[in-house]
Amino acid sequence: MKYIDWQNSATRFRAMTGYDLSEFNDLLPYFEFAHDEYLSRYYLSGKPRKGQRSHVIYGNSPLPCVKERLAFILSYWKLNPIQEHHADTFSMTQKQCNDFVHGLDIILKRALELADVVPTSDNKDLQDMLSKQEIVDKKLLLHDGTEREIPRPIDNDLQKDRYSGKKKKHTVKNAVIIAACCMILYVSRTFPGRIHDKTIADSDYTIPAGYTLLQDTGYQGYQPEGVKIIQPQKKTRGKELTAEQKENNRKISSYRVRVEHAIGSAKRYRIVKDECRLRKHDVVDDVSRYGAALHNFRLRTRPFIYKNKLT
Repeated sequence: MKYIDWQNSATRFRAMTGYDLSEFNDLLPYFEFAHDEYLSRYYLSGKPRKGQRSHVIYGNSPLPCVKERLAFILSYWKLNPIQEHHADTFSMTQKQCNDFVHGLDIILKRALELADVVPTSDNKDLQDMLSKQEIVDKKLLLHDGTEREIPRPIDNDLQKDRYSGKKKKHTVKNAVIIAACCMILYVSRTFPGRIHDKTIADSDYTIPAGYTLLQDTGYQGYQPEGVKIIQPQKKTRGKELTAEQKENNRKISSYRVRVEHAIGSAKRYRIVKDECRLRKHDVVDDVSRYGAALHNFRLRTRPFIYKNKLT
């Protein structure tokens, strides 16, 4: 079994699954509960069973235990391989691989929901969270947008809608809000790549009064009522920034980089960063949110440590 092979090397295990063995074992109970609960009511293909029953893994299964199944789906998210290659890695057919990928993907998402690490994508839920969120240090938030490539649409209107002038590719985009500790609190719904970050901020979410919000110059003019905005000074045409302004920009950027680190941590799963080949169950729309959830779960046991403080 690949799980047994990989666990003999900490470096290899992390490279193949995105998690250390200790983090993998922390996630395992949630995954096992979601696995047994889901497969007692549904087949792996998603078809409902006629009656609920206890699920048993057959001895001739290509993935004969829950640990191997968790390693299988985490590896798929981490490496984003073609299914023929992933099937060959786990000694199964491509059809079996396809069934396991779609079934275990649902189970992994349910496990992350049970672990309470999935960021919200609803503005009302965000407001409720911020009203009682203990991890929001000194009411400080950071936000940014993130894009990921998609296949070039066949439809001409969709091509124009999803073409990103910034990336020079066809993309979709999500906005992300994080706390100072790098916990991702909010991932917006998926927008076409041509939509500007500020447009998403204006239409999709609100920051409550009393908060301080760090942002980059792409959000120039974004000013929610009662919110203190901190962003780098933008150079005007024909003029240079003063030494004091440059130093202040460096201080802000050294703190604002946390949102880039959080997004980058979620994108260690190549299915989030690269083109997602799955089409069923709205995986393309959900992949950023659950990639953020995998980041949040890892953050519980391996928090980011920063020495710099915003003054």
